[in-house]
Amino acid sequence: MQKLSLAICKLILLAAVLFSTGLQAQTVWKHVTSQPVLGYGLDGMWDDGAVLWPAVIKDGDTLRMWYAGSDEILGLGTVRIGYAWSLNGIGWHRHPGNPVLTAELPWEERTAVSPAVIKDGNIFKMWYGAAGVPPRLIGYATSANGVKWNKHSDPVLQFGPPEDWDDSIIGPGTIKKENGVYKMWYWGGKESWPISTIQVGLAISQDGIAWVKHDDAATPFSSSDPVLKIGRAGEWDQLRVWSPAVLATDTGYEMWYAGRAGYTTPPQLVGHATSRDGIVWQKSPDNPVIEDRPVWGFSYITSAVLEYNGFYHLWFTSFPFGNDGQRAEIGYARSVSDSSAVLQLPTNYALLQNYPNPFNSTTTLQYALPEPAEVTLAIYDILGRHVRTLFHGVEEAGFKSVAWDGTDELGSAARTGVYLYQNQAGGFTQTRRMVRLIQKTK
Repeated sequence: MQKLSLAICKLILLAAVLFSTGLQAQTVWKHVTSQPVLGYGLDGMWDDGAVLWPAVIKDGDTLRMWYAGSDEILGLGTVRIGYAWSLNGIGWHRHPGNPVLTAELPWEERTAVSPAVIKDGNIFKMWYGAAGVPPRLIGYATSANGVKWNKHSDPVLQFGPPEDWDDSIIGPGTIKKENGVYKMWYWGGKESWPISTIQVGLAISQDGIAWVKHDDAATPFSSSDPVLKIGRAGEWDQLRVWSPAVLATDTGYEMWYAGRAGYTTPPQLVGHATSRDGIVWQKSPDNPVIEDRPVWGFSYITSAVLEYNGFYHLWFTSFPFGNDGQRAEIGYARSVSDSSAVLQLPTNYALLQNYPNPFNSTTTLQYALPEPAEVTLAIYDILGRHVRTLFHGVEEAGFKSVAWDGTDELGSAARTGVYLYQNQAGGFTQTRRMVRLIQKTK
């Protein structure tokens, strides 16, 4: 019994050591679709050259994305920021009034790129890169609805003095507000682009406008220092670590970042690091943690990671084959609990009964795909008149879930009554009924 107790104590001690050093159980990432979830716009649109750097937040049941778009290939033309929303992270609805933030101020130099957005109470707050791709200044804007933005007149953060690690390039990565203090993990570097060394820094602010960069007095840079540095010579991230996506955890922080060994070497892949204080980071010994590139693209720029429903969700920028590698688009990957989960797929097509039913404000529709298929999920009234298309596009095999908030295509509330919802997937079609019952207020 004593030997058993001693063994148990050793296991507990080992677990505590692993937990205290920030080591995480390994995560298996899989691409949710075989194509971008947000591609560049149609010819003649403001974003018909490239879409990139998605900032995604979860606001209730709705995923909100702000992204950069260009009317030319990456690095040329005017770059602005658009808005889209989704209920499942795959089917995104562009705002009809896009772009929602333009670069009309002289210091922005026609560029608003790499947005980072939080919802602070009832106010959306955005920090964005400006003055070039890659950016050299960071701007700030606020909004009551995420669509109409009020910009601060001047940049709120800029690159460092000559010879510092961030003396030419700076862009926002992730912003957190904790105990009334804003923390920004940003990326900065030295020219000349594209053969640039880029690393991750940290800045602190009381109001989101006046920022102080982290400075380690023991290192040689004069005004600030990176908190996540490039790898050693010969390592996969010896040239760049940048575009950090940071999550807060019970014991500190997790970060996913894009890393690269060299401009002409294999493309950017995704690394993982953990930290207790957001300053001292430990890179995963299994880096890069995402090496499987999307079938439609050849490189990654990490942008947004969320954790909900028991999974990690990553939206990233990649560069499709066949267009000179410049017309960036946006993809989506999700974690699975372990490698065996990949095999747990439905055996048949199915459309399940919505829940709750009847419903007042929101209901959830679920369906199953045994194989990749082109899917249309639509709502009709009892007379067969179209009310809303919830999703249209290609989806990978799996169990799917989409929420309906009871509104039509124009955003107007549907009346109390019986509605039909229909799923068309490949050669499969099934229709079910549901009831919307609006409760009258006294």
